[in-house]
Amino acid sequence: MGSELAECTIQRIGVVGAGAMGSSLASMLGQVVMTIMVCRSSHRASHIVRDGVKTIGLIEATARPIVVQSIADLMRMGGVSVVFIATKTTAIPSVAAELKPWLGKIGDRPSGLLVVSFQNGIEPGRELIELLGYPRVLRMVVNFGAILGETDGVARVTINRPPNFIGSLDPAYLPACHRIAKLLCMAGFETVVEPHIETQVWKKGILNAATNPVCALVNSWVGQVLDSPARMIVDRLLNEGLLVAEARGLKLGDDFAADAYRFLESARDHTPSMVEDLRQGSESEVGQLNRQIVEHARKLALSVPTHEIIDALIETFDFKAHARAGNETRESLDAST
Repeated sequence: MGSELAECTIQRIGVVGAGAMGSSLASMLGQVVMTIMVCRSSHRASHIVRDGVKTIGLIEATARPIVVQSIADLMRMGGVSVVFIATKTTAIPSVAAELKPWLGKIGDRPSGLLVVSFQNGIEPGRELIELLGYPRVLRMVVNFGAILGETDGVARVTINRPPNFIGSLDPAYLPACHRIAKLLCMAGFETVVEPHIETQVWKKGILNAATNPVCALVNSWVGQVLDSPARMIVDRLLNEGLLVAEARGLKLGDDFAADAYRFLESARDHTPSMVEDLRQGSESEVGQLNRQIVEHARKLALSVPTHEIIDALIETFDFKAHARAGNETRESLDAST
């Protein structure tokens, strides 16, 4: 394995985010390459330092990554070839703001830093490119899902339908995609390079937009939704999403809907993270899912009424979460005066 790793030319990687997805990724990659995790939660960081990161279920892996509290700490360590962004998409602006000052020191050269969006949604890759002002951003579409144990901090993988995909909007970075895919495969995370990554992005984005918010609104896991009257909503969301993708010139295949339901059937026990977002009163990722489909539909003069309704309902929860955060800030300021 040592010679194979040398051929990958990737000796150290960073993982930004210590939730279920970031922890799963670090537990796998940490077995084959030096891995540094950025974890802002001091409680979670101390847990990882003490016990490492562990993934169980449909994927099993354990590693002991180096843990730092900020992207600045990660970059000061030097020598990192690839940084995987495994945070919620709602954190993209803050992550980009922290990462951007370091990119100017590295520059766009063959050995420069590669940034990989390891996130849900339709536009996170483009958003990172725009906010960073940096082209070396790759995009992954992952066909696995995990939840993080509240007490033990263990990531439990409840969906695993490989392969996973990596690609780039700029074909010049496809050789880099091949190096990263090789590293991920060595770590047991089957990944293939997809030259037309937008097709896979939309397939996964439509699937998530059709399922995650419905599960969140009825507070259920995937299997419950499939067996309930809410399945009709999933049908409509899938059909509208497919309509928008095809109008954009993307060919998702004649069997897209059937493939989508086969995937969902294999994910019956999975609870999407958006369910927990609403339970906890946290901001959801609806902006990178249904809202993106609505915005693309408007540009194309298409009607997607089901996505508009779902987006409005989830955004109401987000609105309440922002209002609650604002009230807590004001109460904190009042208490300090």
